[in-house]
Amino acid sequence: MVSVFLQFQTNIEEIKKTHLITKSLILPTPSIIDTSNVLRSCIVLTVSALDHLIHELTIVGMKEIFNGIRTATSKYEKHQISLAFYHGISQTPPVISFETELREKLGWQTFQRPNKIKEAISLFHSVQLWQQVSISLGSTEANIKNQLNLIVDRRNMIAHEADIEPIYKTKRNISDYDVEVSIDFIEKLGTTIYNLVK
Repeated sequence: MVSVFLQFQTNIEEIKKTHLITKSLILPTPSIIDTSNVLRSCIVLTVSALDHLIHELTIVGMKEIFNGIRTATSKYEKHQISLAFYHGISQTPPVISFETELREKLGWQTFQRPNKIKEAISLFHSVQLWQQVSISLGSTEANIKNQLNLIVDRRNMIAHEADIEPIYKTKRNISDYDVEVSIDFIEKLGTTIYNLVK
């Protein structure tokens, strides 16, 4: 699991460097160069980093259960496996067939919203996720979930609506502060989740 977390840290550091682009440019106002889309990309990439972390932790955790390294959860025991998996284990090592199966089943899902993240973690760990996250971060479950949902909502506005406000048909405002808060929160959240389940 360490390599999964190191990749998350690398992803976050790359996003921080991308964010620095907007801070390093000294542009006249009004400028012909609009750097707000760099800020928007940082929001999208930040949520993507969290999503990737949860996917990879889940796959590694479930493989550890499969290999007898980790105790199975009730959710793991109810996880459905395709007949293709059983066919595959006669041709490749079982753990490789199992990982392929997991990537096919989980790959299309998003693990960004609080309930979806909790569902993914429960496939390999029995932690009371949001209760423990709230203790670690010194906040309430409701506040943490709300902040995550707001960041994911903004990501969706950017990714699916070009961040255009539907009534006035103008781009929504975005600031360095919005990005800094989002990156900081997601970095702390991802680190906390990793430390709870590693």
